Amino acid sequence: MKLFYQLKTKMCFLIYFVLFTIITAAQSPLINNMPASGVIGQSDFTSGTSGTTSNKLYAPSGVAVDPLTGKLFVADRYNNRVLRWGSEDKMMNGSSAEVVFGQLDFNTSTSGLSASKFNDPLRVFVDSSGNLWVSDYLNNRILKFENASSKPTGSSADVVLGQPGFTVNTPGTSINKMKGPVGIFVDGNDRLWVTDRLNHRVLRFDNASTLTNGANADFVLGQPDFNTGTSGLSSTKMNRPMGVYLDKEDNLWVCEDDNKRAIRFDSVSSKVNGASADGVLGQPDFTTNLINYSRNGVGNLRGVYGDEAGRIYLVDESNHRVLIFNHASSQPNGAYADYVLGQPDFGSDPIVQQEIYDSSTLNYLLFTPRDSSAVEDGKFPLIISLHGIGERGEELWRVKGDGLPKILDGKNDFPFIVISPQCPLSTEWYYNDGIQLKLNKLIDSAIVRYPVDTNRIYLTGFSMGGIGTLDMAIRYPDRFAAIMPIAFRIEDGWDLCIIKDIPFWGFHGQHDPIIPLYKAQSVVTTLINCGGNPLFTIYSDLFHDAWTRTYGNPAVYNWLLTKSLN
Repeated sequence: MKLFYQLKTKMCFLIYFVLFTIITAAQSPLINNMPASGVIGQSDFTSGTSGTTSNKLYAPSGVAVDPLTGKLFVADRYNNRVLRWGSEDKMMNGSSAEVVFGQLDFNTSTSGLSASKFNDPLRVFVDSSGNLWVSDYLNNRILKFENASSKPTGSSADVVLGQPGFTVNTPGTSINKMKGPVGIFVDGNDRLWVTDRLNHRVLRFDNASTLTNGANADFVLGQPDFNTGTSGLSSTKMNRPMGVYLDKEDNLWVCEDDNKRAIRFDSVSSKVNGASADGVLGQPDFTTNLINYSRNGVGNLRGVYGDEAGRIYLVDESNHRVLIFNHASSQPNGAYADYVLGQPDFGSDPIVQQEIYDSSTLNYLLFTPRDSSAVEDGKFPLIISLHGIGERGEELWRVKGDGLPKILDGKNDFPFIVISPQCPLSTEWYYNDGIQLKLNKLIDSAIVRYPVDTNRIYLTGFSMGGIGTLDMAIRYPDRFAAIMPIAFRIEDGWDLCIIKDIPFWGFHGQHDPIIPLYKAQSVVTTLINCGGNPLFTIYSDLFHDAWTRTYGNPAVYNWLLTKSLN
């Protein structure tokens, strides 16, 4: 059989699709790190550019094949569209899609709320009747396109679930509402299963082929009823479920992002609402959720799939791999995987960033070096990295898409702890007492939780984060051993003389149309006039994005390591 899945490269969000040829055990055994036999979204296996054309993708996140026609459907997330390839075209590297849903043409990527638009489509599934199901994440709904293999470009969906109509987007926790749906699976008994991620539950809709707009769900797991939406870590609770799959033995598999596991519900058709899971992979028990890059552990899971041979495939995004478990339904809790794709073996996974959801401060990405013996007293310098305005929200994958977090995964020799917090959608990193207090509290929490060298805490940020870097330093000047703003400016009334003694290295693009160069130059001039000695690098060939080059330059980290409060 052929297994499609999306493999994330080290350059976060420059994602391409690979086609692995998996031959059933009766014909030939699987092997670790099987090479891909084809690629879609790029012309070859070594390219990784995003785009909005008929043969390009921008963060693809879901894939399905129509069992009737063999046509391929891909959820092209950041382009807010679903692409369809012909049954033969999908086998050719870099081939062009034949049809697009969610847009009127292949060169448009706008989001929207209607029967013919998407806002962050995450997963696709094609059932045995040829109906395409799409999880429209930020529109908090599931869309159904009937006879999808024959629909033309820009076609409207036929049915919506999670909302009463195609122009309504009200997230909720009820029998007919959803909040961030992701995983989709339609089983052989015409039942639709959906992971309702932010409600921390799985919903089942019976008689999927005849459902009408806004239909009620018939069954729920992860919650005791349809009106509860709390997360938890137990055999009856879930925390941000991402994928769902029903095997031929009536066992339901659910993978969870924050609990870092895949749980199994045996004979799920006979279970009642809120029933307990019967097995778990990725963790030793139902009360553990530690990230693990070994053979029996996982990081942030993005999908769970299976095949007719009884194998289960876990898409382990954090560890850049797919784990394969033979005879999965009979495996004990915490079982070892049998095969791995995307890595040469089970022990070569790179260091990855953990997603930490902290209601008391801010959600953040955490990067921690492995070898504490390489530093004095086992303490590491800490970098606080502030993102730009486009990464705000409550989904940490957004933060991974740019700046310092984008280059961190796989950097085994990076000698810093890095915390990259996420700014809520309703605010900014600067001119906000509440957000600055939370940032300061986050640093206090990090010192307690992680091996931080308190004399070497550094602050950096780009664009909105560059401005926030200056605001934070002015508010807490004794906290930081050095600051590194990129594409920055200040607000009227800020007293830069407060930070004149903090080691400062700023970066800016000469042709920046968002924050003109003179505004950054004014900051540097003021610091000099206050008696400071700031460093300032102007990139003569760059526009607003001065951070990609900066964060990719080893010299800036060597400079940071020379700075200490003592």
